[in-house]
Amino acid sequence: MPSQTFSRLSRRPVRTLAAVVTATALTLVGCSGEEVDSSVETPVGLPVDPPRVTVQSTGSGPGQVLSYRDVQEERDPDSPQQSVSVEVSDGFNQTLVQADAVDVQAPAGGDVNTMTLPLSGGTTAAEEADPESEVEREASRDVELRLGQPSYTDLELTDDIRSAEGFLLGWRGGDDGSVSTVRLAAPKEATDEGRAMAEESIMTLLSMPVIFPEEAVGPGATWSVDSRVTGDATLLQTTTFTLVSVEGDLVELNVDVQQRPALGALNFEGRPGAEEMAGETLNVLNSNTTSEGSLTVDLTKPLPVDGRVAYTTRVVYGGENSDVRVVQDSTNAITYR
Repeated sequence: MPSQTFSRLSRRPVRTLAAVVTATALTLVGCSGEEVDSSVETPVGLPVDPPRVTVQSTGSGPGQVLSYRDVQEERDPDSPQQSVSVEVSDGFNQTLVQADAVDVQAPAGGDVNTMTLPLSGGTTAAEEADPESEVEREASRDVELRLGQPSYTDLELTDDIRSAEGFLLGWRGGDDGSVSTVRLAAPKEATDEGRAMAEESIMTLLSMPVIFPEEAVGPGATWSVDSRVTGDATLLQTTTFTLVSVEGDLVELNVDVQQRPALGALNFEGRPGAEEMAGETLNVLNSNTTSEGSLTVDLTKPLPVDGRVAYTTRVVYGGENSDVRVVQDSTNAITYR
């Protein structure tokens, strides 16, 4: 059987917010005395599972405890604490090949489309958690960012993408960079396609926060952050940070990403590019990630100020009695400028 390939450049069936918000989602309203932004829909909050942080090495020297110190008394939209351009790239490729022709190693990158997100905003002190909420946790920081005019490499979607200008995103979290609740509010005038594409890129951005350990660390220190990433399929993600240097408020990090499917099997019923496997449930035979990355973090700002993290995850599926393998490559990159 000749190999068959199905490719998608950053156009995977985008998950609208309704698809990722669970039954525990929160509808958020403005705090008393806070002006309500009538240009966007009512913010919807998504609780985030607490990450697991594991220190492999505390590095050399006496070290120090790293934490964000970006809390301001109030946010001033006319003079934002941070303005940064974030490029979010992703692509997807699926191939059916004979078992003896499979290369299980993830490639170093793939074909992608890119959305550019100009973001500005800042951090204030988080209010106390709602005592009646079953999911909202205590937090010390409240970050809110507004999307400027976004752009996209697929020019056919220009009008839709630009309709997402004004999108609000934010999160509650700790001084270590951990996130407890994410909130999103789309512009009322955004098209369905523009809203969905913006949400997709924003969720990719938010899937990789820079989280510091509780321990004091010095140059050469390494720690990993285990988290869950939702999308076409839920992935378990391990992000490993290596501390390169600390100079004042600037922290230089190297970043490695590893992903694996949360489920050990996949049903291909109705999936494009896998018609010959329709009705079959295939097991995960192999998964690995190729990645490279480095980031510059300013501890007085909520998002990294420079750097890039790129990673491609290859998952190989197959059945015990089948000589056909389904190879899926998912490529992502996040660039801060």
